[in-house]
Amino acid sequence: MDKKELSIWAYLNEIEYCLQDETLNRKRASELIDIARDILKGKVKGDFEDCGK
Repeated sequence: MDKKELSIWAYLNEIEYCLQDETLNRKRASELIDIARDILKGKVKGDFEDCGK
């Protein structure tokens, strides 16, 4: 798994957490979806892409 994929998985996990009944935070989930899309489109680097080798 490359660093971009790892970043996307991290965002997907956090989105899933935000959408659970006990935490339900749709606004934060929506923000995270936008960030994940931007990573996929190459507009921003993922969290793990900025790490060293």
